[in-house]
Amino acid sequence: MPVISRSVYILTIVDAIIIMFATLYSFVSFVPLSILLYLALWFLLITMLVLYIKGFYEIRKYRPRDIYLLFEGITIATVFAGLPLCLSGFNIITVLLLVINAVLIFAGILTVRAIYLIYAKFIKSTKNVLVVGAGQDGKLIAEEIQTRPELGMKVVGFLDDNMNTIEDEDSTIPILGLTCDSEAVIKDNNVKIVIIAVKSRMDAITLTDLIKGIPLGVKVWRMPKFYEKITHKYLVSKMTVNWLFYACVKKKALLFTYIKRFFDILASLFIMLITIPLSLIAMIGIKLSDFGPVFFTQSRIGKYGKPFKMIKFRTMYQDKVEENFDDDLTEIKYDDKRIMPFCKILRKFHIDEIPQMINVLRGEMSIVGPRPVREEVYYENREKLPFWECRNWVRPGWCGWQQVNICEPTSEERLKYDLYYIKHRNIIWEFIIFIQFVAKVICGRCK
Repeated sequence: MPVISRSVYILTIVDAIIIMFATLYSFVSFVPLSILLYLALWFLLITMLVLYIKGFYEIRKYRPRDIYLLFEGITIATVFAGLPLCLSGFNIITVLLLVINAVLIFAGILTVRAIYLIYAKFIKSTKNVLVVGAGQDGKLIAEEIQTRPELGMKVVGFLDDNMNTIEDEDSTIPILGLTCDSEAVIKDNNVKIVIIAVKSRMDAITLTDLIKGIPLGVKVWRMPKFYEKITHKYLVSKMTVNWLFYACVKKKALLFTYIKRFFDILASLFIMLITIPLSLIAMIGIKLSDFGPVFFTQSRIGKYGKPFKMIKFRTMYQDKVEENFDDDLTEIKYDDKRIMPFCKILRKFHIDEIPQMINVLRGEMSIVGPRPVREEVYYENREKLPFWECRNWVRPGWCGWQQVNICEPTSEERLKYDLYYIKHRNIIWEFIIFIQFVAKVICGRCK
C-alpha cells in the first residue's frame, strides 16, 4: 500500500535514535553495561508507546499546546519506565538520572519537531493531487485535503467523463478534462498522487485510458481508502458498507470475537477490582446526597438492535429527573442544577460508568466498541441515516474510537467513526483505544 507521507516514518526513526542515545548517555556511568542496552530498549518502548498514543506519529497540525503534550507524554513515560529502577534501589541519584534523561529526550524531540516544521513550511514541496471523478465523492475528498494543510498536498483539478452534468456546479477546483486526457494533465501539472473517486464501476475503455495515462511512480489511491487514511473515519456508502459486510463475516472475524470476549471478561474483572475504592466512595457519596438509589439504569440498544439495561451510578437528584430523561438527547452542562454537587466529579472522570462492567460481564457490552444509544435515538437515526444499524453489528462499548477522537459528535460523525472501528478492530488497536480513553479520562479531557 502506498504511504501518504514518509515524514512520519522518518520522525519515528529519529525519535527512536534520540531516546536510545539519551538513555545510554544518562545511565552509562551508573548502570552495568550488561543491562544498559536492555534499559535503553525499555525506555524506547515505553516512551514511543506513550507518544504514539498521544498522536505524535501521525500526520497532524502542530500547535503551541503540543509542547505541553510532548512534555506530559515524556514525563508519564519516564515515570512508568523508571519504576523498575526506583523499585530496585530508590535514591536521589536515580531520580536525578531520570530527570536528566527526560530533559534530554524532550529537548531532542522538540528540536527535531521544530526543524521539521521549518522544513515543511519553507522547503518541502507540495504534492499535486489529481482526482478522477468530480461528483460528490470527488468533491468530498478534495475538500478534506484542502482543510488539512499539514498533508502538504494541493488538488490541482478533476478528471471526469460526465462534464456536461456537473459543469454548472460551484467549485473552486477546475475540471481539467476527460479520463483520456490523464497523461497530458498529469504531465502538465506535475501530479504526484491520483485519487479514483468514481462511484460506478469504470468500463474497460476508461480503465485503459488511466493505465496509459498514469505514469509508473505516481501513487494511485481509491477514494474510500484515502479518506480513511486522512480522517480516521469510514466513508459511508452502499459500496463501502458491502465491503464491510464481507470483512465482518470472514473466519478471522469469528476468531477475533471469541478472543475479544475472553479479554473483555478479564478486563472488566480487573477494572472492577482496582476501582473498588472509587466505587465505595461514589456509593457512599450518592447515598448521603439525597438518600435515593445508588444505581440508575437506562434502556440502550445492543448488538443486532437488542435492547438492554445499561447500569450507571446515579448522579442526578432523584426528584429532578423526568421519567423519560435521556442524556443522549438532552445536553447536560457541568453546572446543571439536576446534578448532585458531589457527583460532578464522578461525571467528569467517568466514574459513574464503572458499573457498566456488569454489562460487560453479562455479554451486553464490550470494553471497546461503539457507544450504546437509547432506543429513541436508534430508531430516529435508522430512519434518517442510511446504514445506521450497521454500527450494531458488534457489541456496544464502554469506550470507543469516536470518544478518543471527538467528544460531541453529530450522529453522522459518530457513524463514520464507529464503522471505521468495526472495519479495523484488532486486539492491539483495541488496547490502544482503551489506553487513550483512560488517559483522556484521567486528564479530564473526555466528556
